Amino acid sequence: MPTTDVFNRVRLALEPLADPARATGMASYMRDQFSFLGIPSTPRKEACKPVLSALKELDTDFVSDCFGAAEREYQYVACDHINRVGITDLGFAKALVQTKSWWDTVDSLAKPIGAKHDDDLMKTWALDEDFWVRRIAIIHQLGRKKNTDAALLAWIIEQNLGSSEFFINKAIGWALRDFARHDPSWVRAFVDATDLSPLSRREALKNI
Repeated sequence: MPTTDVFNRVRLALEPLADPARATGMASYMRDQFSFLGIPSTPRKEACKPVLSALKELDTDFVSDCFGAAEREYQYVACDHINRVGITDLGFAKALVQTKSWWDTVDSLAKPIGAKHDDDLMKTWALDEDFWVRRIAIIHQLGRKKNTDAALLAWIIEQNLGSSEFFINKAIGWALRDFARHDPSWVRAFVDATDLSPLSRREALKNI
């Protein structure tokens, strides 16, 4: 399938920066699930900035090309683009969450998804069979501070209690720890009243 012109410009910007030695270490850090060009975050963003800054709205063809590319940096570029311009099609967003899924891209997509979230949809995602989709539901309110919907957060967490999945229990703790910066009393009371995993509990109370 032919790639978009935007993708080709990104490819031409990134390939000269490839570092095979660094790529080996980056792949190892990600448990060798993905291949890498070996480009750190800052040089990657600087190299792609002229291309991405010209895109004023989401280019889904470009994003799809990036997620179809072998090297992980291209998925990072797609997430950079989405974080800059936003995403309104949450069906498309869910497909991205379920493509080459790992914490790095999934967590990067959480904020733009959360910015356009629908409470009922997030409740549906909280029950999804794919734990990466459930993770998005748990953390989609990160950074909302006092605007966090505590009732929604509690409901979503309660649907995911008893999970043995590390990335779910870590997300529960992360979401609670984030909210604890703004309402520690609520978080403390919720933790005391809820049968959280040891990991979730430890993460939730880390800064209280």
